[in-house]
Amino acid sequence: MTEFSTAELEWRDNVVPVSSKYDDVYYSLSNGLAESAFVFLNAVGGSELWKNKQSTIIGETGFGTGLNFLTTWKEWKKTSRPDQHLTFVSVEGFPLSRTQLQKSLKPWDELGENRDALIKAYPDLSPGFHTLEFERDNVTLILLFGDVKEVLTCFSGQADAWFLDGFAPKKNPDMWNAEVYELLAAKSKSGAKLASFTAAGHVRRGLEDAGFKIERCKGYAFKRERIVGVFSPDKFDEDKRRFYPGSLPWFDIPIVQRKPKKVAVVGAGIVGNCLAYSLSRSGVDVTLIDKASSIAEGASGNPAAVFEPKLMRNGTVLGQYLASCYLYALRFYRKLEEQTGQEIWHHQCGSLDLIGDDKELQRRQSFVASNVLPQDHFSIVDASRASEIAGINLISPGVWYPYAGCLNTTALAMALTRGIDVRLNCEVTLLEPFTDQGQRKWKLSMSESGEALEFDSVVLANAFNVRNFVQSESLSVIMNRGQVSTCPPNKVSANLKTIVNGSGYITPAIKGQHVFGATFERLYCYDEAKDKSVTAERHDHNLSLLNEIVPDISEKINPVDLGGRTSVRGTTFDRLPLVGSVYQEQQYSHDYAGLKNGQKSKPSWPRGEYYENLFCAVGFGSRGFLTAPLMANYLVKLICGFDALPISTDIRDAIHPARFLMRDIKKGL
Repeated sequence: MTEFSTAELEWRDNVVPVSSKYDDVYYSLSNGLAESAFVFLNAVGGSELWKNKQSTIIGETGFGTGLNFLTTWKEWKKTSRPDQHLTFVSVEGFPLSRTQLQKSLKPWDELGENRDALIKAYPDLSPGFHTLEFERDNVTLILLFGDVKEVLTCFSGQADAWFLDGFAPKKNPDMWNAEVYELLAAKSKSGAKLASFTAAGHVRRGLEDAGFKIERCKGYAFKRERIVGVFSPDKFDEDKRRFYPGSLPWFDIPIVQRKPKKVAVVGAGIVGNCLAYSLSRSGVDVTLIDKASSIAEGASGNPAAVFEPKLMRNGTVLGQYLASCYLYALRFYRKLEEQTGQEIWHHQCGSLDLIGDDKELQRRQSFVASNVLPQDHFSIVDASRASEIAGINLISPGVWYPYAGCLNTTALAMALTRGIDVRLNCEVTLLEPFTDQGQRKWKLSMSESGEALEFDSVVLANAFNVRNFVQSESLSVIMNRGQVSTCPPNKVSANLKTIVNGSGYITPAIKGQHVFGATFERLYCYDEAKDKSVTAERHDHNLSLLNEIVPDISEKINPVDLGGRTSVRGTTFDRLPLVGSVYQEQQYSHDYAGLKNGQKSKPSWPRGEYYENLFCAVGFGSRGFLTAPLMANYLVKLICGFDALPISTDIRDAIHPARFLMRDIKKGL
């Protein structure tokens, strides 16, 4: 994502927000709420837009103060059914801060709890996609912060209606041009409706050229005219409606045509637990299955999970992915605590990521201007300030992440799986597809009981064990064993107030024990993965890591006092997980074999083929607690057939399960 700027406001009569950049008001001086209903929602049909539809998408150019969203949400609450879902997707190139939003919405008390909920959930400002869930996840707001052409290009979905509400065309030409109109057409269903406050001639003609039939209507208040329209192209590719288009045909993903009733999630680690939670909130009957005797018994069951972002340069997919996941997870965990009453944090103490030398310091400093994290979520501090923050003496500068912390893995697992049907001590040995009344379903055979369970859809979230099934044996998931160590506080470490991270890490005391580590061992066979012993050699390794960052603590640790835990994680070669539909390896290898001979200019490659209603979410490595909530939200949207996805197409392609297979095919491997 490119850089973006935040809104600069003036206040007319200390009430109405005015853009300093565009010298234009955000809403009508007479009654902005009535204007929003008249010009936009009522103009596209009001509640008739979602009547008898399970899922409805409304797109908007110009989120501004959120009045159009709040007006729509208010009507939705009055007229929708519990099984219906609304997605509101809104582009904003110059987003307001939360403080500005709160002041802008202050006059509209009639919006009540909806207004307050939006202000509370509103994201800290950074470029990219920001997904907010309301009404038990039946209302999704996806905010696209950035250049309109860039973020719309990266959006997956086709709208039922569009609100065109950028600043006046004369003042904001970047929002009103042929490129934008063509994007609106590409992101519209046939028959999609459109409404705008403007009736400028070049806007009408541009929209008509893009396939919209436009009419002029009486404007609101003093405004003479406005426009409404319907997307009615001469030709419409119905086949396109059945796929989320990727950057390349092998990354196209089929859209599920019918929301499943029963879904099995195999694997009760942090990823599977987040999936089960999100699926349940979407109205799906979920069964969570794990061969262990308790939930989060694998790598997700360490004494504490360090949760922190990563300062990275903007413009990289990995940087955007990690930033989006971090910001979503922070909101997700806060909301989860409120909903369940479960205290899921050991400490929200912040984290210091120490910087080893001047070269690395210069590199980190170069990230600041173009970083994708909001400005108040990080700062670079010198050794003196780092020592003050940590409560112990540090000799290195560092990046300070004030909202980082230590998650209580046990409490988090309990909060996520409350009310979920959990089957433990159950190992799935076989996945068998079958057809029932024209629908592809799955039968799961269990080793212990010998029973077979049937589901509409299955999600494999069982880390490296995903390769035990014939359908998913080609997924490139690597096994890595890691041991964390624990020790009681000593005279120095008792003063530690925050996580300190570098070559290794250490947490403040948790229930009388610091957690530090960790080892990292690549494994090459399943027999190796069975060894989860805690060894003195691995303790020595962790102590050496600790000595590099906080020698004053490490030298006072008595080896006799050490405890620990060893587990095996599933990781990938590029530090990104494999999330999406499970592809059919034989078809991929056959249909794309020509790529190894350089046939990249072939006129038409076929789309990839997948096992219907079979999905995976594996290879999260040590970042599962950071990335699982957003990846679960994305995968639930795929599983349930929602047309609008909460991540950019760049990220979606980057986590595609077939990406390593395609790399090997191109290399002729």
